[in-house]
Amino acid sequence: MAYVEITILSFILCLLILAYRKIRMIHISTYELMDKIGDVEIESKHLYGQIQAYIDLKALLALTQPLPRLRGWAASPDFLVEIAKHALKEKPNCIVECSSGASTIVLARCAQLSNTGHVFSLEHDARFAEITRKNLKDCGLSDWATVVVAPLEPAGVDVALDWYSSAGYAALKDIDLLVIDGPPSKPNELARYPAIPEMIERLTEDAAIFLDDANRSGEQKIISSWLEDERLILNRTIDLEKGGAEIRFRKNSA
Repeated sequence: MAYVEITILSFILCLLILAYRKIRMIHISTYELMDKIGDVEIESKHLYGQIQAYIDLKALLALTQPLPRLRGWAASPDFLVEIAKHALKEKPNCIVECSSGASTIVLARCAQLSNTGHVFSLEHDARFAEITRKNLKDCGLSDWATVVVAPLEPAGVDVALDWYSSAGYAALKDIDLLVIDGPPSKPNELARYPAIPEMIERLTEDAAIFLDDANRSGEQKIISSWLEDERLILNRTIDLEKGGAEIRFRKNSA
């Protein structure tokens, strides 16, 4: 009899252990599901924001042709809206961008609408440069932008980084707007650091510098390093999907 009772108790104990494990698994799965739902909500908000930015961009520029792909490596619509608003307001005469693509179309269109200025786009990939040139032609913007093939080579700064060939921008000066969205941050997260050491003496007084992907740790380090130069002032951080920063150059501040 005692043996039967022990067997029943053991069976009940096994059921309780099994039930506990099942409940524990359900509990964990519930939290995981809640986390995933939270991620979906965040992603949905980001997606909605980018769709709204794209609509705003199309209205702002009245483009007759679709923009190139704006996800992945390309600049996000919200960043493009920021540089477009700046270009349309301040009407820069000389615009230089590091990396070509949709931003080239946007900035060239701004120059066309303002009937002033020219975009010089530095691109290390000859194949991609040709794609951007074709896109400019399709949009009727070839006269407003020049895509310069500038292969990456060791930069003339005190760090082991590659930068666009200086031959690509040797003739450029009096830059009013510098947009930095390249080169790629892999394998070196500080890949965009040389932009200021290489370009700063070519900037005009109160020139604007826009940096994309400013939420990344590498870009945060880059901004901190740049701001050690007293001629550079962080005008604002921009609340964007990937983060953005606007820096101003005060030539006479040093």
